[in-house]
Amino acid sequence: MHINDLNLKSYLDELYRQTAGNTEAQVSMYDLGAAIGLDKAEAGSVAEQLMVLGQVELRTLAGGISITPAGLAFLGIAVPPATSAEYGFSLGKGPVADENDRRTIHLLTQKIKDALSGHSVEYELLEEIILDLKTIDVQMLSPKPKIAVLREIMRSLHKAFATADVDAGKVANLLKTVID
Repeated sequence: MHINDLNLKSYLDELYRQTAGNTEAQVSMYDLGAAIGLDKAEAGSVAEQLMVLGQVELRTLAGGISITPAGLAFLGIAVPPATSAEYGFSLGKGPVADENDRRTIHLLTQKIKDALSGHSVEYELLEEIILDLKTIDVQMLSPKPKIAVLREIMRSLHKAFATADVDAGKVANLLKTVID
């Protein structure tokens, strides 16, 4: 194994660590490289090589990347069921969010933001959705985020997406699985 192979493995390991293996989470390829001692050009080069191998996926033009199921397999890690199933989202029954609930909330908010990105939405509706997302962010700052509060916010978002024109059916269905 030469140094380039070590860089690829180290980079992929760090991506796994920073995203907790979540194939929907994204991080900056440059920040990731800096975390393992690579400059911006080296980080971009390593990320490109991993994209060609199918182990990393480019998510944003600004350099946001995520690990793929192939990347997880290369590291010897199975894809978690919650991130591999399209409608496998659910919140726990307890009063406080656990790690799986946190992952679910993160994935859902990312899908909501992706659905809104690049689409024209009525201002009042967009404002409502953004405030609900910010409320989720604030709740997730708590060491013990309350499931009941998160579920109510998801109900509000479901109602908003039921009237929106942006990929609303898909997002509304995802939200429905969480609030039921």
